[in-house]
Amino acid sequence: MDHIYTNPILTAGEAMKKKKTKRRPFRALARLLLFAVVLSALFVGGMSGVILYTWKTSSGSPADCIIVLGAAVWNGKPSPALKERLDVALDAYNRKLAPRLIATGGIGLPGEPSEAETIKSYLVQHGVPANAILVEDRSRSTYENLQNSRALMRERGWKSAVLVTHGFHAFRAHMMANMLGIESTVEPVRIRPGRLAYYTIREVGGIAYLLVTDPLRSIRAMLAS
Repeated sequence: MDHIYTNPILTAGEAMKKKKTKRRPFRALARLLLFAVVLSALFVGGMSGVILYTWKTSSGSPADCIIVLGAAVWNGKPSPALKERLDVALDAYNRKLAPRLIATGGIGLPGEPSEAETIKSYLVQHGVPANAILVEDRSRSTYENLQNSRALMRERGWKSAVLVTHGFHAFRAHMMANMLGIESTVEPVRIRPGRLAYYTIREVGGIAYLLVTDPLRSIRAMLAS
């Protein structure tokens, strides 16, 4: 019987073909990673632009109430960031954008008063009647600030609000208000923070979180903002 001789050494063409086959999964993964990096960069850049544009162009319109979004309390007094928001809220109230205010924010640091009570005290000290201020002191986030404020608004038949917050936070706050069905405009703090890049990236992350956790409502709210 004749024996067929088989050359165990691959031809150059076969070897090249085998190498290409091995490389295909790695190339596909590299392309996928590159696509993800480019997409992320476009998202961060685009949303940063939207955040800064909203900051520069937002202004409050007459409404049923002014919602002051909480910020830190230091030694029983408003932190510099909270005081900036309070001064904007006072100006909005004195310009008669709304006849009532909702002070929001729960307890941050142990032993400190709630953000909402600190907001109310400051406003009363600066001439706002105590009976014109509602207190929402159970929230621990912006979304809860707005969610609990919506409940207070519904009890009184209020539909619209002026949101007072920092400019870099204006877009996300307005987006969350839209998600909750609150008709709103934003009266932002115009002062530029020292770490603007940090706050902007943080806001981009917050928007991304909303898009991942509640995509349908988030997209609708974003388009309406």
